[in-house]
Amino acid sequence: MQSDQDTVMERMTRWVEGLEQFDLPDWDSLPQLDLYMDQVILLLTRYLTPIDREAEEKFVTASIINNYVRMKVIPPPVKKRYSRVHLAYLVVICTLKQSLSISCIQRLLPEDPGEEAARQFYDGFIQQYRRSTAFLRQLPLAGGLPALAEAGLLSEDGDTLPAATAIFSTLSKSLTEFLLQDPRDPEEDDED
Repeated sequence: MQSDQDTVMERMTRWVEGLEQFDLPDWDSLPQLDLYMDQVILLLTRYLTPIDREAEEKFVTASIINNYVRMKVIPPPVKKRYSRVHLAYLVVICTLKQSLSISCIQRLLPEDPGEEAARQFYDGFIQQYRRSTAFLRQLPLAGGLPALAEAGLLSEDGDTLPAATAIFSTLSKSLTEFLLQDPRDPEEDDED
């Protein structure tokens, strides 16, 4: 049915347009002044709301940030103030936590909590984020519906694409976890 395929393509086009209008902040765009918790939450909400469009609950709260500190995912604040390092880590965590566990994300973060290590990591993350979004933005344009149908990702009624993207998400998560596992821990190979 052409109308169902048209609806899928229209939704993909809207999603791509939203992706084109959104970008994560560069390191130099993060505030240089230390911030209090409420300022951090306000800023993260502004930075990340387009990623979390459909969420029913807030993706970042004071208790969530306090848990990251308690779990040593991010360094503790200094005199209740959060630095650029904290913001960079929180942008990464909030971007990835929809698809990865916090322990998996923690393995991605640099062990050195210093500003230079955080900057290098964050700059690399932002570059990779932009490359990934550029790739995704090109998919519908690269061949549109015929290419998706030829690959078996889009049926006549358009209902197979959501399943295909969910499978890609699951496989990407699995690959990420495999790549981040400690090679000295053979038990992780047998978890599933």
